Amino acid sequence: MAGINRFSRRSFLKSSALAAAAWPFKKSLGSTAKKQPNIVWLIADDMGWKDCGCYGHPTIKTPNIDRLAAEGIRFTNAFVTSPQCSPMRATLWTGKYAHSMRVEDLHTPLPAEEAILPEILNKNGYYCGNLGKLHLGKAAAAKFDMADIDRHKWKKFLDERPKDKSFFLTVGFTDPHRPYKKGAIESPHTKDDVVVPAYLPDTGETRMELALYYDEISRMDGEIGQILDYLRQHKLEENTIVLFLSDNGSPFPRAKITLYDSGIGTPLIMKWKGHWQPSLRCGLVSTVDIAATFLDILGLQATTGMHGRSIFRQIIDPQKPGRKYVFAERNWHTTDDHIRALRTKKYKYIRNAYPSEPLGQDSGMTNSATFRKMRQLRDAGKLTKEQLQIFRCPRPAEELYDLDTDPCEFRNLVKELAYKKVLAELRCRLDKWVAETNDVPASKRKPDLINRETGEKLSNKKSSK
Repeated sequence: MAGINRFSRRSFLKSSALAAAAWPFKKSLGSTAKKQPNIVWLIADDMGWKDCGCYGHPTIKTPNIDRLAAEGIRFTNAFVTSPQCSPMRATLWTGKYAHSMRVEDLHTPLPAEEAILPEILNKNGYYCGNLGKLHLGKAAAAKFDMADIDRHKWKKFLDERPKDKSFFLTVGFTDPHRPYKKGAIESPHTKDDVVVPAYLPDTGETRMELALYYDEISRMDGEIGQILDYLRQHKLEENTIVLFLSDNGSPFPRAKITLYDSGIGTPLIMKWKGHWQPSLRCGLVSTVDIAATFLDILGLQATTGMHGRSIFRQIIDPQKPGRKYVFAERNWHTTDDHIRALRTKKYKYIRNAYPSEPLGQDSGMTNSATFRKMRQLRDAGKLTKEQLQIFRCPRPAEELYDLDTDPCEFRNLVKELAYKKVLAELRCRLDKWVAETNDVPASKRKPDLINRETGEKLSNKKSSK
């Protein structure tokens, strides 16, 4: 297993100058020498990986996320395992790829027998809560000491928690998920603040929706600031590890529910004040590794079958490389697709099992003003060739991109002879991952619930082409 037991913690920490900072307490959770660290996870809903100030966005107002990044470790090449909410969260909590647990489709509850991180922590003395979005079903929610869809009850959780226990708190935001309406923040972003990605047309509709999307990110940022201020004011900051990330890319065409970087890239920030020095980490990281990492930090064993591996060494040593490969999957999400991807630092390889059909869409996006305008511009012949790619039918069965020269993933290199060797290597490695993780076959299909072109509901629930 690619887990946390591949290296000896004791020998590694003895040889590290950062040992005291990285491991200030005894390994035994029963130790009274020092209280185990508290843990806070902050999870955005549909936030693009570079849509905040600390990741280079010039106009989105995110002072609190930026402060967290300035005081913590910011990962610049972090990726989710699925650009869909519930499959990604299933992986985050378990350290297993969603398809290996047969929860790869949206809204599939996590089986009760699948161990999740807070369940393990609870058995080792932690008080655990999830406030806001969990999206894993009733069995998973029952494994928390406190679970409530109202994320604003985070203060109640912190105020009323047992003070003799360390705590694990997750706040699952619903920002910046669609639908959008005005009034999210007092000083809203304007159309002039918007930076339109190259894969979207620069229209009034696109700018209007992106501005509202920015507003919801800023609203979430304000709530994050309240949580961080609480930890500081109650002298919890120095014994609390804070994690911030998003569940998938922004809810715009060619982002969310795709396996391009705009769909699977995530901001990832980790802070433990006084223990980890603020810095950058540029190696590849997958969210399948998060559960194993926190178990490793606490000296606990990974669960059987966990695919993730600890990034503890990367956290305390910026020179340590990350993964050689990260993997991602797209499955049913109101429309069915079976797409698999492998990413290295330089290349992205994507495999489409249903190339004869257009890319499956999310109902929120097909009904958006941006997507409706894109259809109009397509019909009028006014989209660029890059913006037209989302409408391709048939699609290529395979895609290969050089991310150094083509970060937006527009130029498919599959037929380029110069990349023949690279393509063969990535094909082989993806095949190996499919076999190792017991992937579901492409023949497993669920009916589409919406028309892929218009977003209209299908009364007969048959796939639309």
